[in-house]
Amino acid sequence: MRKELFWDRDETRVNPETEIERAINFGGFEYIAEVQKKYGIEKFIDVLMKSRNLSKRAVNYWCLALGIDRSKAAVFRDSNNIWYPFK
Repeated sequence: MRKELFWDRDETRVNPETEIERAINFGGFEYIAEVQKKYGIEKFIDVLMKSRNLSKRAVNYWCLALGIDRSKAAVFRDSNNIWYPFK
């Protein structure tokens, strides 16, 4: 686990989903490989597709790299859920 990505949390209380999210958003390729090895590619893809806490750019890249349809990812699915106070 990279301490610089978890400066705001106790390292012993970080769940796998949070570690994978931070790896996708802020980690490099080496850390991504480390996380995939630690939790498995299935868990990585599960977080990639279900998490709404990811950047669209990162999700787009990983969907392209893994051959996954990005429109099924949560960050691309529900774009109408943003609150617009002045419609």
